[in-house]
Amino acid sequence: MARNVHTIRAMVTTSGPSPTPAAHRGDGRALLGPSPLLTLVGLVLAVGCLYWAQAFLIPVALAVLLTYLLSPLVELLERWIPSSAAVLTVVTLAFVALGGLVWVLTLQMSALGMEVPKYRDNIREKIADFRLLGRGTGLERVQETVESAASEAEHAVEQTKPPAVRQEKPTPVVIQYERGLWDLQAAIGAWMEPLGRAGLVVILVPFMLLGRLELRNRVVRLFGFGRLAFTTRALDEANSRVSRYLLSQTAINATFGVLAALGLFFMGVPYALLFGLLGGALRFIPYVGPWIGALLPIAVSLAIFPGWTRPLLLIGFWLALELFTNLVLETVFWAKSAGVSHVGLLLAVGFWTWLWGSIGLVVATPLTVCLLVFAKHIPALEFLWILMGDEPVISSEMVLYQRLLAMDQDEASDIVEQALTEKPLEHVEDQIMIPVLVMAGRDHARGRVDAEEYRSVVQAVRDIAEGLAPAAAEGEPTHRVFGAASRGAADAVGLLMLRDLLAPARVALTVASPELLSAEVVDAVQ
Repeated sequence: MARNVHTIRAMVTTSGPSPTPAAHRGDGRALLGPSPLLTLVGLVLAVGCLYWAQAFLIPVALAVLLTYLLSPLVELLERWIPSSAAVLTVVTLAFVALGGLVWVLTLQMSALGMEVPKYRDNIREKIADFRLLGRGTGLERVQETVESAASEAEHAVEQTKPPAVRQEKPTPVVIQYERGLWDLQAAIGAWMEPLGRAGLVVILVPFMLLGRLELRNRVVRLFGFGRLAFTTRALDEANSRVSRYLLSQTAINATFGVLAALGLFFMGVPYALLFGLLGGALRFIPYVGPWIGALLPIAVSLAIFPGWTRPLLLIGFWLALELFTNLVLETVFWAKSAGVSHVGLLLAVGFWTWLWGSIGLVVATPLTVCLLVFAKHIPALEFLWILMGDEPVISSEMVLYQRLLAMDQDEASDIVEQALTEKPLEHVEDQIMIPVLVMAGRDHARGRVDAEEYRSVVQAVRDIAEGLAPAAAEGEPTHRVFGAASRGAADAVGLLMLRDLLAPARVALTVASPELLSAEVVDAVQ
């Protein structure tokens, strides 16, 4: 029988390189970079410059985003016509289309403003219906009682005063000023700033498109040839992420606007084109934009349609369209994300809105994407990428080890089960569970965890492994293997995993206790 028995000795080593991948670059010291004070001062100065120079930086940011958006079209046309002609064609068509949309929106808004007063009676009826919803409630009765008591008290105080003391209400005097030259200058001054910014954007976009390759070379030279590989990766990643985001978002919003306009048209809502354009355009504002775009058509439907049937149908249609956009269109167009987590994007939207106002809402996502791309490669800014990025910064084995140290067996099991949905059992045990035993043994040897914590981690890994054991093959095993652990319980757990993997192949592995001596192992084999 000894000829059919194979003997192995297992050892889960606690030396050598760390099993964690390069995803965990840094051990926490890169949180604020090599010089935290210098990084903090630099961030404060950068935020101050962004705020005080917003009159110049906002048009530049918009021009850069339009350049990213139009670059693929320019590159496509450059295959057949010269670069300057391609840029001129794309820019002309883009600004003509944008101007046409603004013109249509202006006409539709003006016509809507003139027609709303026609539905005054219907609006009053809806307001009366809203008031009836709360009539008879305890809150309304309390409010009426308080108002009545206050009115009676005020009247009683007035009656106790002598006639000479009573003050009659003064007659209001309306003073009207005739509009003159100063009003014209004020109106022109109010329009000068947005027109100036728009003009700067129109001028910058064609020049940026023409000189985009030269600008790229200058950025490479600015960072230095010694960091050529880093600069190339950062620029390529930023260009890929921002272009993909802008193109995907534009396609999604355009589809949403067309579907919204068609749906509103068939529902009989006037100015469906206006509401479709606004709904698609406002979706460029993260999170709140779609709901802002829904307010105007809902308000108009409440004003013009008698009863509540059509307004409620419109609300249901808009919710269904929003769900379709989020679940279908975004899944189709966004094969990859922009690289920003949801919490990080919310924080970025708040920051850029505080810094640049309403324009910050529009440019928040692409600017944050660019910032995180460079933060990923610059140690002093790496904390931004760690806090706001959507890529995992801790590997699965590190998360599993951390939860086992916290004695959270449920979440640890969930981590392993989630990994099994993506990888086979042998990969999960080899790349996730065995490294946990290695890290636990290393930390125990260095005094970072005590003996009780070490035994708890090893036992937890053993329990998880036993729960994952596949069914053994039917029939007698073709081979029998005797395994002995070399350095304790962790090695025995590794052998148990190997036993479970060999069982479907009709290989029987017997795991000896790690407390057996060498002579006892020899006797067991013989």
